[in-house]
Amino acid sequence: MTGRNYFWAIAVLSMITGGCATGFKATYDHDAAQDFSAYQKFAWIGEHPMKIGATVGAPNPLMEARIMAAISDALVAKGYEKVDAAQSADFVVSFTVGSREEIKVDSYPAMGGSLGGNPRHWGWGGAYYGYGTETTVRQYTKGMLAVDIFDIQERRPVWHGVATKSIGEADREDVKGTIKAAVDAVLAGFPPS
Repeated sequence: MTGRNYFWAIAVLSMITGGCATGFKATYDHDAAQDFSAYQKFAWIGEHPMKIGATVGAPNPLMEARIMAAISDALVAKGYEKVDAAQSADFVVSFTVGSREEIKVDSYPAMGGSLGGNPRHWGWGGAYYGYGTETTVRQYTKGMLAVDIFDIQERRPVWHGVATKSIGEADREDVKGTIKAAVDAVLAGFPPS
């Protein structure tokens, strides 16, 4: 995979908003016994909260700061206060990025062929009388962003969200917009309702 493709796989993070305009599909999980209404302040789990999941290239170190800014902006927009010291927070945040190459194979009946011979073999039915199939193969990169929320007092995970998307050329051209869309998709489920 080229460096450019990997860059976007990480940028997309390529990550309930399935079918939304951005193309991100997000899923969430949480501890149903946790009281999320008590949360007011957040911090990063450490100086470098980004983890690298399975990827198809070398990680882009510039992505960490960009994703951190997008997550911070999204949480502040939800009414949470960002603090520097984890011990002053109610919850801490980490995130994981990754990408993988996928291949999609589609086969469908071939509709071509001669119209000679028996009329029952003409048109659509021809594919079932020896005309064969046509196959298309498409390779693409799927990016993923996972965000994890940990309760600071209990020191355990309480919320997990993942956004995924197939990386397109438009995503590669708008890094900042794609990161924001991935973060918005994954954090749409936080706090859980």
